[in-house]
Amino acid sequence: MPATPASEAHSAVPSLIESRPALNAVRLVLLAALSIVATASLWYGFAQGNGPLPTLPDGSPLLWLVVTLMLASAAAVLPARRAAGRQAWWAKTIRLTNAVPVVWHLLATACIASFVIAQVANSEPAPDNYWPLFGAWVAVVASIAVWAASRVNWTALRLATLKEWASSHRWELLAVAGMTAAAAALRVTNLSTIPLPFEQDEAALAHESVHVLEGQITNMFISGLQGHATMQFFAEALYLKVFGINVFAIRLITAVVGVITIPVFYMLLRQMFGRMLALLGTAFLTGYALHVHYSRVGMENIADPFIMVAALYFAWRASREGKTVDFVLTGLVLGLGLYLSPAARVIPIIVAALFGYTFLRRPRFLRQVLPGTGVMALAYGAAGLPLAVFWLTHNSFFMDRTNVVGIYQSHWIDLQQAAGRSTLDILWDQAVHAFGGFGWYTDVSIFYRGPVPLVDHLTLVPFLLGIGYAVYKVFDERYFLLLAIFGAVVVTGGILTVEPPTSQRLLGTIPAVAAFTAIGVKVIADQASRLRPSASPLVAGVAIAALLTVNVNYYFFQYTHAGYSSDLNNRVAAQVVDYVRTLPEDTRLFWYGDPRMYLSGGGHPAMTFFLRDRPRFDVLRDGSVRSNPEVDVSDEAPAVFMFLPHRESEMQALIDSCPGGEFRTFIMPAGRHGLQGVQNADISFVAYEVLAPNHCLPLTARQ
Repeated sequence: MPATPASEAHSAVPSLIESRPALNAVRLVLLAALSIVATASLWYGFAQGNGPLPTLPDGSPLLWLVVTLMLASAAAVLPARRAAGRQAWWAKTIRLTNAVPVVWHLLATACIASFVIAQVANSEPAPDNYWPLFGAWVAVVASIAVWAASRVNWTALRLATLKEWASSHRWELLAVAGMTAAAAALRVTNLSTIPLPFEQDEAALAHESVHVLEGQITNMFISGLQGHATMQFFAEALYLKVFGINVFAIRLITAVVGVITIPVFYMLLRQMFGRMLALLGTAFLTGYALHVHYSRVGMENIADPFIMVAALYFAWRASREGKTVDFVLTGLVLGLGLYLSPAARVIPIIVAALFGYTFLRRPRFLRQVLPGTGVMALAYGAAGLPLAVFWLTHNSFFMDRTNVVGIYQSHWIDLQQAAGRSTLDILWDQAVHAFGGFGWYTDVSIFYRGPVPLVDHLTLVPFLLGIGYAVYKVFDERYFLLLAIFGAVVVTGGILTVEPPTSQRLLGTIPAVAAFTAIGVKVIADQASRLRPSASPLVAGVAIAALLTVNVNYYFFQYTHAGYSSDLNNRVAAQVVDYVRTLPEDTRLFWYGDPRMYLSGGGHPAMTFFLRDRPRFDVLRDGSVRSNPEVDVSDEAPAVFMFLPHRESEMQALIDSCPGGEFRTFIMPAGRHGLQGVQNADISFVAYEVLAPNHCLPLTARQ
């Protein structure tokens, strides 16, 4: 919203208020509601029975802050007409307050309320129950959404108007609905069994969601395992509650995120490039193997492209039309994205690059971008402050994954330099492998590790053509944005991290890859139209159909059945789980896997998650037996002793001391491509089972 010139502020305010009497009501309702939220949150923190009132961080300043907030809210909604003509300081204050657009009042109040929620959530001692704070935070976010909804032209949403619009766009709507349905089919069909095996990170994150159901994790406004926001675990816990604690439920939430990305991506391309390119790009994304795969893996990474396209949809609108509501919604999406994926932190950089480049190309945009970025920052803070305050006081959680995989933070680059390599040589090699992952080098992560690069060889042709065309048109802000997306993600998730290309860190490039591919296809089709004017749509359709066929056939008929993903330990874990599920539930599980992998306690997540209710024991190399939680072995129970190949020599003594059992050998399934830690033999593990109730124990345990 353009700022009112200072010379006009005095006369403009009364007329504005008189012509829009409902404006004061909107201010009254929204600001009073947010003031109540802030006050209630502060009261809730003081009312906790964990300790005296001074234990709340900055308790007194917060109290005065909320009191001041309520007074400011009251002043903001007093009728300006009544204040007109008076020279008292409070009358001038009211007039000045009314001159500020209501969205600034709203967002400032929302930020203060969110800050209060953050302070209470991070207080010591901790609150007894975080759900009231969560409800208050939802109210803060909802108030911004309500304000945004109030800016909608509701007359355009009347039933008759909608019917007329739908009728004129029926084929486009059918196409988007069809692509979304196809995306859902590709991402949900056989979700429990494709891909196999169930990965350790999937299991580790699912463990955290189970801890939510069990009441061990109660705070939604912190981050935990590997720096992931706990809000993610609460969302997954809802799926586990509804669908049960199983692989399908764990992966369903990511499948849903992958599916809803399709229509949002269409809307982004539609407003940037028009209908034709939007259809081509979205159709390709529907079956793009990399997007399909990570939509079927129970980790949060697939949220990266979703947050990217959702935030940039509003950011692009803001850069075109300069409307305040679009700036606000951009900030709101960015703030909410912090709770979904750590990689969402790079998106504000891309948004800033877009706005900066737009200003350079159109200097008049400065009139919109200055106040726009202000309200965007306030909306960002209103949504993200509870988590941001936690990060400010717990820096290690904020930098958790970066400290592990960042080339500087993990001191990996120091080790490379100590080996005699120059910094320039190291960064050049990192860049070659990071950018080369899109056409030349294959993924090195255990979560995908496909036999072809992230862009397959057929798609590589239009993809490179699209990038070349974007570079040629870089002064067009549309192409600059695509290049900014691709470059920012590859630099932060590839060049500046160890062992590129690592696919899960590069998923933010997916919108740009799909758009570049569509641009390349359209360039080819447009060239074909020179030979025959009507050939362009046909050529584009055939080209996209060919790319989809290659990607779908590759993923479902070549990749998933050849065993490219995962590592040796994950595959062994999957076999162990399948085997143990055939045994009586009270069977004692003695695991000889030290030092490679463990079964008790935290152990290997892909085993411990599914076997968490079974009596589990680790038999260590020194002969000691560990069980966490502890299990009573004084009574009789069936027992099975499982040995990894490097511990197989210890089995014979056990058999001699506890005869009558059955010996079983488990062979590694077909498909050993890219396995880490591959052993010479094909044996996964061997087992000695005594399923009749007995007192069989490891020899050291008997002693």
